[in-house]
Amino acid sequence: MAKLAYINGKILPEAEAVISVMDRGFLFGDGVYEVVRTRSGRFLAMGRHLLRLRASAARIALVLPLTDEELYLACRATVDKAANDESYVRIIVTRGTGSAPNIDLAYAPDEPNLVIMVRELAPLPQTLLREGLRARIVSLTRTDRNALDPAIKSGNYLNNILGLMEARRMGDEVAIFLSIRGELTEAHTSNLWFVKNGKLHTPSLDCGILDGITRSLLIEFAGSAGMEVQEGHYERSCLFDADEVFLSSTIQDIAPVTFLDGSPIADGRPGCCTLSLAERFSAHLDELAQLSEAPGQEPG
Repeated sequence: MAKLAYINGKILPEAEAVISVMDRGFLFGDGVYEVVRTRSGRFLAMGRHLLRLRASAARIALVLPLTDEELYLACRATVDKAANDESYVRIIVTRGTGSAPNIDLAYAPDEPNLVIMVRELAPLPQTLLREGLRARIVSLTRTDRNALDPAIKSGNYLNNILGLMEARRMGDEVAIFLSIRGELTEAHTSNLWFVKNGKLHTPSLDCGILDGITRSLLIEFAGSAGMEVQEGHYERSCLFDADEVFLSSTIQDIAPVTFLDGSPIADGRPGCCTLSLAERFSAHLDELAQLSEAPGQEPG
């Protein structure tokens, strides 16, 4: 289970991979990142992840130090050297090493720092699809789009951390956030879905959420499979009235939620629609990864 990190052109054991304490990502969360995974050793949706990374960087006026092709090759080299069965890959770009611990960009003269972390991606626990997850709608609201837009996948995750801390204190595993308008948004590291009368529902992007790669792939897959998907604005009551609730993310694909705020959703077991969709969608993602893993060559 090799743990490696690529730092500005060098591949090192994770324990030896260091950056300056003056790095602005460390000091201020001034940077962006993406998480990519492999399926049978091949990257899934690398092009989409790099497109979102570049969009996040543009939103904070950060110029990425490599082209998409160069980023892909750096990830490929690090994953190949790690030689894990499956890999978790985290691409981090910060604004670089500052000349002083001051937020003013006048103190950010250096080039961006690029870090690519590669770790073994452990199989999901067998209990996930048998038992599902316990979620809680937390009191902390999701960061508003007019403050720090969650659509920017930045290194600033304190809002998510505090929400998860609240959920954990109540004995739950997942924090679900409402917006300042009281609408459902997303979970702490996943997009949110619910099923009602056979139709899939998920909060729309203008609710102030991350445009999840798995979310987009699932919308496309469900549409091609003849399933109706609605993106909308939903109150918290929609989750309690739902037939099924699940999450989507790069690492978990589809993860059922069976308890909400301590009460069971329906019969408290993963629903048939979620389980069927999870199986078919996982097979679809395996096929996508095999078709092409390089940016600019992916189908669709």
